[in-house]
Amino acid sequence: MGSWMLVWTLCTTVILMPVCLHGSISVHFKTGRPLYVALGQTLVLEADFKKNPDDVIDMVTWDRARGKDNTRLSGAHGSRISFEKDDALLRITDVAEEDFGIYKVTVTDSNGYQEHDSVEVRKIEEPPKAGIARVLECVVDKHDKTQWDSPQFSWLVDGVPVTNQTGSRLNISEFQGVNYTCVIKNGLNITLTTHYEAPKECRSCWTGLIAVGVLIITALCVAGFMKKYWENR
Repeated sequence: MGSWMLVWTLCTTVILMPVCLHGSISVHFKTGRPLYVALGQTLVLEADFKKNPDDVIDMVTWDRARGKDNTRLSGAHGSRISFEKDDALLRITDVAEEDFGIYKVTVTDSNGYQEHDSVEVRKIEEPPKAGIARVLECVVDKHDKTQWDSPQFSWLVDGVPVTNQTGSRLNISEFQGVNYTCVIKNGLNITLTTHYEAPKECRSCWTGLIAVGVLIITALCVAGFMKKYWENR
């Protein structure tokens, strides 16, 4: 009888013992991998924390590894380093050489469970350049969506097909002309066409550029002829 009571007590203890389940917190960077930043610019790294409503994040730490050097950034609120969004976002202004390396964010919950993610920050030698493009977009008015679920686009500039250009957009800054035609086909070989004529001011700009180019070439030819003439005298 005593043995049966002992077994029953142990089973009851195991069944009634509370079970702590953790490990449901996840963390990942929102930026690309690797991330390129130029000297003197601002580095912004933001991590996305996901957890259950009952989980509590106790601590968030940031570290940077550069070769054999490992630096703890958390708590280093200086003139260039700051944290936002409950330490989920790291901001470093006026980026210097020492700021490039591998950044790691570590999240610790109330049960002591940890998750982390890393991203490498590299130096970009030449910052990207911005420009203004004049873009035409070809849009299908899909009255019958089943027939135009995957349209195919092609372009003609002044009647000449544009090679390697099959999307719905065309940058007319790269393809100068007067008459632009967009041809759209669907899987049933139904074809639609639409046309666009460049405004007169655009034509005059392009004509002016061509004229300037002709003048420059003429001037160079004259200069070369005069130089040769004086050398032969």
